[in-house]
Amino acid sequence: IAVDGWALTMLSRKNRGKGPICNSIGQNIGYFLSYVGFLALNDAQSSENLWRPLLRLPSRPGTGLVSLGGFVKFMGSFMLVITVFVGLFKKEVDMSIEGGDCCTIGCG
Repeated sequence: IAVDGWALTMLSRKNRGKGPICNSIGQNIGYFLSYVGFLALNDAQSSENLWRPLLRLPSRPGTGLVSLGGFVKFMGSFMLVITVFVGLFKKEVDMSIEGGDCCTIGCG
């Protein structure tokens, strides 16, 4: 609800209907990265057979590419950077008017 409300103040009038769609897509990408992405990078066998050759990293049998602690630190840092970026570069529109909220029916 908070994200949808924030989207109302950030998106232009013609793009407001896309806010919930972006929210839904973002949640699904987050779920995928958090579960499937971590498991694929933490698994020793897939790291050794897929990720290390693909990224041209040295072989380390029995060790995953990332640990849980490293993954959580990276994702937390990534989210902080994106939040700061949005906070600095995306301006909100003041939706308040005298006597009420512009999001009410009949406001023009």
